Amino acid sequence: MTTELETPSADTHRNWIENADVRKLQIGCWIGFIAIALVRAWFTRYELMGGDSISYLDIARAFAAGHLGAVTNPYWSPGYPALISLFFWAFHPNAYWEFPLVHLVHVLIFIGTLASFQLFWSETLQWHRKFARVRGAAIPESAFWALGYAAFGIAILSVIKVSLVGADLLLSAFCCLAGWCTLCLRRDMSLSLCVLLGAVLALAYYAKAPFFPIGIVFIICACSWRPVSRRTILLAGTAFITFLLGCAPLITALSLAKGRLTFGDTARFNWAVFIDGVQYLHWQGGPPGSGTPVHPTHKLNDFPEIYEFAADNMGTYPEWFDPTYWDEGITPHLNLKRQMIVLVLNLALEFQFILESGAELVCILIVLVLICGHRNQWAEGLWQLWFIWVPGATAMAMFALVHVEARFVGGWLLLLFAGAVCACSLPTDIGSRLTVSCAGAAALITVGAALILQATTEATGANHAAAGRSPRDVSLAVFLLGNGLHPGDPIAFIGDGSEAYWAHLARLHLIAEIPASIPRLPVHPAMDFWESGPELQQEALAILERTGARAVIAGAMQHSVESSLRGGVPLVVPPPWKKIDGTGAYVYFFPARP
Repeated sequence: MTTELETPSADTHRNWIENADVRKLQIGCWIGFIAIALVRAWFTRYELMGGDSISYLDIARAFAAGHLGAVTNPYWSPGYPALISLFFWAFHPNAYWEFPLVHLVHVLIFIGTLASFQLFWSETLQWHRKFARVRGAAIPESAFWALGYAAFGIAILSVIKVSLVGADLLLSAFCCLAGWCTLCLRRDMSLSLCVLLGAVLALAYYAKAPFFPIGIVFIICACSWRPVSRRTILLAGTAFITFLLGCAPLITALSLAKGRLTFGDTARFNWAVFIDGVQYLHWQGGPPGSGTPVHPTHKLNDFPEIYEFAADNMGTYPEWFDPTYWDEGITPHLNLKRQMIVLVLNLALEFQFILESGAELVCILIVLVLICGHRNQWAEGLWQLWFIWVPGATAMAMFALVHVEARFVGGWLLLLFAGAVCACSLPTDIGSRLTVSCAGAAALITVGAALILQATTEATGANHAAAGRSPRDVSLAVFLLGNGLHPGDPIAFIGDGSEAYWAHLARLHLIAEIPASIPRLPVHPAMDFWESGPELQQEALAILERTGARAVIAGAMQHSVESSLRGGVPLVVPPPWKKIDGTGAYVYFFPARP
């Protein structure tokens, strides 16, 4: 009798200790992740990584100024810039504080993503316990959370990066929220959860258009119960209708703007670029069968190549504000051979992303699978828990068909890892549980050390991170506005216009450029300009002046050695070029027009 009374008490005490350890682990990971995010955001506060940033911020500025027509951009989804615009509207940042404010918003998005992951992983743990109970033993809760936080650190802080200005971090939050809603619905088919799932998926579509087809996959995963009943069909229909009603305003606006039914032209554009071989900048036609541009940029000179693209209400760099406008007339077509080559290469690239960023988690997952015992046990579990990982696998396959970058896959990797770990059930012996607990701790420590090392590298100014602490773009903007230019003035640029962040801060409009390079062509017009000699340089400058530009800026690219070589300036630049001190950039002012 004594033993029977003491056993529940001992189990309760052990569970209480384990719960306390889990709470400490969760609090420690939250503090650590947020601290790393803050450090990395602070030391990259003046840096915008990637050419997408300038377009998103232009749209956010338009939203904040009340120009809601920017929502009909068929390439850039409105959710992320709408969020940024709220902070622009509330704080009215000047040139010095705009980029730091954007990075602060990213930290807040990161915290929201961490909270979304907390919900998702808690529900994943419940499904793992339910699944493992009938096959053996569940992974210890502390180890399960350690593995989850390790995966989160890799996917969100390493693969995506907080300092990357764009919609990918926000999309990862919706990946986790949609996964949580799906698992909750599989456990409790309620009307309120169906409405919530549809609403979350609609908001995710506003964050990034690829979520529209994947949203349908989430609904199928959440509502595909066997046997099919009238109630199941009703609830699935509720989720689907809520999703469509939420997406309908944006789909309607985009379709009216384009004159055809579309939920976004990102896939269409990328198909033409990465499958058919169309140039994504300054497309003048070709390859054969790809269509004819309706309103391309104007090629004004052949050597060096000069392009003009003046347009109203198209932000700082019109060529990248809406790429689908300049490439209107593209006719994507199926090239099966090329499609298969791209698919295989992109699948290999996704596998490379996984191994480069999360090799330690792959190794630990292999250990978990081997510990499962029977060789088919894990595979059978993975099949039974298909609704956890299928949305992630679908997204990865969809990207692999056309184009994939590491930042695309962060949130989807969390869903794949959740399905793989959830399908693991351990033998009941204490040795297996101890081994998995140690493996989880090792994974979290290893990932944490790697993230701290990355943050330390940025904090100490190694690599290119010192640029993120220098307000170089601010200095450029202030100099130009203090030397005769005014917001709204047209200018020309020698280099890559998508990196003209200083022009965004000064509210200047690029209308012509001598590009650093032309996609898929072995030419470097900016380098050609500087190597062409004084006579050809003056001819090129005269062409730029006739476009209406008030000035030409050169050498204002800073984000990589490659870009500085292609878009930089020689060591000696003769007058009347004027050097902008502390920036390495030069400006050539044209005489004021009467």
